[in-house]
Amino acid sequence: MRISIRQRLTAWYAAALLLGLGIFALGMWVALQERLIAGVDGRLRQRIQGLETALGAEAEIRDRMQLQQELGEFVREIPDGGLVQLRETSGVLLLPSPKQPVLPPPAAGQTAPYTERIDGRQLRVASARLQSAGSVYDAQVAVSLDEILGVMQDFRHLLLLLIPGVLIVACLGGYWLSSRALRPVDEITTVARSIGVQNLSQRIAVPRTGDELARMAQTWNDVLERLDVAVQRIRQFTSDASHELRTPLALIRATAELALRRERDPEGYRNSLRQIEHEAEHMTALTESLLTLARADSDGLGMTMQSTDLSELIHSAVQQYAALAIEKGVTLRAAATQPPVRAAADASGIRRILSILVDNALKHTPAGGTVTVSAAAGAARVTLTVEDTGEGIPAAALPHIFERFYRADPARGSGSGFGLGLSIAQAIAQAHGSAITVSSTPGAGAHFSLSLKS
Repeated sequence: MRISIRQRLTAWYAAALLLGLGIFALGMWVALQERLIAGVDGRLRQRIQGLETALGAEAEIRDRMQLQQELGEFVREIPDGGLVQLRETSGVLLLPSPKQPVLPPPAAGQTAPYTERIDGRQLRVASARLQSAGSVYDAQVAVSLDEILGVMQDFRHLLLLLIPGVLIVACLGGYWLSSRALRPVDEITTVARSIGVQNLSQRIAVPRTGDELARMAQTWNDVLERLDVAVQRIRQFTSDASHELRTPLALIRATAELALRRERDPEGYRNSLRQIEHEAEHMTALTESLLTLARADSDGLGMTMQSTDLSELIHSAVQQYAALAIEKGVTLRAAATQPPVRAAADASGIRRILSILVDNALKHTPAGGTVTVSAAAGAARVTLTVEDTGEGIPAAALPHIFERFYRADPARGSGSGFGLGLSIAQAIAQAHGSAITVSSTPGAGAHFSLSLKS
């Protein structure tokens, strides 16, 4: 059985309220009873004092019967009745009269008032030892607790009637308040259910309350924003990939159709096959790039971090592109690093980053320019740098050069020519817990750098 949040809140509220009311009722019960008993004890002490005064006034009377009569008159003057008992130290009772019950003697050392049950009634008893005209008496004064017990019984009935009523009213009010408080949650749920892939741009109205509901609505909007961006990127990625694959596929199909349209000599077939091979290589490179980015988006690129000699990787990249640099008339050099610079990195990943950045630099550096690859060790980081003296990157294109399939004129493409090279390089850098940064001034070259842990 499923219980809604409203019902759970109401149940918890009812339990807390019941506990609070129980503690309050118990406290009131104890306080009221103590207050009433304290009033009775005060009256008993006053009667003890009155009895002591009466004994002092009758001190000259030596006859026991006459003393009993005089004290009996004192007892009858007590306005609300009660039991007064006076006993000589020999045990002879002077009071009460024969019609009154006899109280048992108090326990040894008993001075504080106490409760005694006699003939089925509860009596509050106070005792004291009095002296008068050389005689010593043990006095006990008692008052029935029937009135107090009746008041406490009425109070108990009142509590038993009021507590359930208050609890029911409070639970209904709590359920109404919880429903009112959770109404924005229902609204958020309704809007969230209506949002799908086709309308991810829709947002949830954020209440201007500054409370948890406002933060939840804002969090939902943030999630929807990220989903919207991700879906847009996937759509753009799919569209761009489809566009890139469509061209070589169309060329392969057209070349094959032309080759099959009529009989050709062997050399003509070879030319067609060479063209088909070229486009197939083009598609293979694009597919590999797409797979690399797909792995980066899903479960990472599986980089193995270990101490790597960056100086060796730099010299290897320079040697790899030395022939292309000579062909373009560009000076490609590795800045001297002594001693060799090492960093915690994946060697194959850093090698691919260097390949992409150096290839990009050579493509956009005119003859007579220079491309420099270097590594510099700092206190805790190592900075890998590729800079050139080429055409630079326009300011409008600079924020977008790491986007997939992004091309600008004359912005940099990637080594493969699909607009994916820099995206792959950035993904590898992020797998290293870092990022490639770029600074450039049009006409003054570009500066790419990557910071790695040493």
